[in-house]
Amino acid sequence: MSWATAKFSEVATIERNSVAPAAITSGTTYVGLEHISSGGESLSPVQVEAGELSSNKFAFDADTILFGKLRPYLAKVVAPSVSGVCSTDILPIRPGGDLDKKFLLHFLLSPKQVAYVANRATGANLPRLSPKELAAMEIPLPPLEEQRRIAGILDAADALRRRRREALALLDTLPGAIFAEMFGDPRDNPLSYPARKLSDLCSRITVGVVIKPASYYVDDGVPALRSVNVREGGFDFKDMKYFSQETNDGPLKKSKLKKGDVVIVRTGQPGRAAVVEEEIVGANCIDMLIASPKEDELLPYFLEAFLNSEAGRQMALSNQTGQVQQHLNATALKGIDFITPPIEEQREFARRLDEIRRAKERLNVHLCELETLFASLQSRAFAGEL
Repeated sequence: MSWATAKFSEVATIERNSVAPAAITSGTTYVGLEHISSGGESLSPVQVEAGELSSNKFAFDADTILFGKLRPYLAKVVAPSVSGVCSTDILPIRPGGDLDKKFLLHFLLSPKQVAYVANRATGANLPRLSPKELAAMEIPLPPLEEQRRIAGILDAADALRRRRREALALLDTLPGAIFAEMFGDPRDNPLSYPARKLSDLCSRITVGVVIKPASYYVDDGVPALRSVNVREGGFDFKDMKYFSQETNDGPLKKSKLKKGDVVIVRTGQPGRAAVVEEEIVGANCIDMLIASPKEDELLPYFLEAFLNSEAGRQMALSNQTGQVQQHLNATALKGIDFITPPIEEQREFARRLDEIRRAKERLNVHLCELETLFASLQSRAFAGEL
C-alpha cells in the first residue's frame, strides 16, 4: 500500500516554550532524560519544589510527545499523560490534526526511525539531533482511521511484551520472599538455627584480581567478570572484559571460578551475589569476593539468597570500611555469624528456586517471541503492509 508522506514540520510542531526557573511552582511535574527509559519503556517524572530547578525548561502537556534529542540512538521517546516542564535536551512535539499521537509515538520508536535520527545527530561525545533535522524528516501519512488502527495493533503487541516483563520482574522478587518465609530474618534468627562463622562453612573466601587488571586484558579469551556483570542471582554478560587462557592458568589462577562458587560484589552495591554455573566455570573475576561453600553444610543458593537479602547485606557490612561508598572486605565476610538451617531445608529452598528459574526460562522464551513479533509489526506497519 502506498501512502502519502509529509515533512515532519507540516504535520507536527516542535514546541520550545521556555519556562524560567522563577515561574516553576512547587508540585510541578519535571521530566529529565534520566526519567525516560531507553526505548520509551517507561516514564518516571518527579515533582519539584519552587527554586529547585536552576535553568530554563520547556513546557509540555498531555497532548505532546517528549523526544530526547541527546543521544537519540537511546530512543528516549514517550507520550506523557500529564502537563509539566522538561529538560531542554527533550523536545515537546505536538501532532497536528492529520496525525494521531500514538501513531507518531510508534513511528518515532520504530528501529528504522531510531537509526535514521541517530545517523543525523552531530557531536562526537554527546551527539544531539537538531530540531531542524527533526522538522525536515519525512513521515508516512495514512488516513487518520488507518493511523489509529495501526497504533492500536502496536499498542496491543507492546502491552503483551510489557506484561511478560512485569511477570519476570515479579519472579525476581520471589527468592527473597521464599527465603524470608522459610528462614525468617537472619538477624533475629527466629527459628533458633545454630550460628557459625562463614569462614567455617566455606573452603575458601578470597578476592578476585585487584592489581592492575587492565594490564591483563585481551580482545577475546577467558571472561573476566566485574561488578557490572553481577545481578542478584545471575550474571549479565554485556560489556565483558577478557584474560588470556595463559594468564588465567598462570598468575591469576588463584581466583579462577569453580561450579558452585558464589561471586560477591565488594563496592558500589556490596553483597550482591550470584552462583557460578557450568557455563562460566574457569572464568575469573575482578575486585570481587569469591566464596566456595562446603556443600555438605552450606548450599551455594542459600548463601546467594542470604547475601541478596537486605538483612544479609546489613550483616555482611557490619564491619564496612570506606567513607564515600560502602565496601565489603573478605575479613568482614568471613566473620559473619551465619545461620545454618539443616541441609535438608536448604535443599528444599534450592528446589523451590529451581522451579522459579524454569518458570523464568519459559517466560524469557515467550518474551523473545513477542519481541520478534513486535519488531516485525513495526517494520510492516510503516511500510503499509499491516
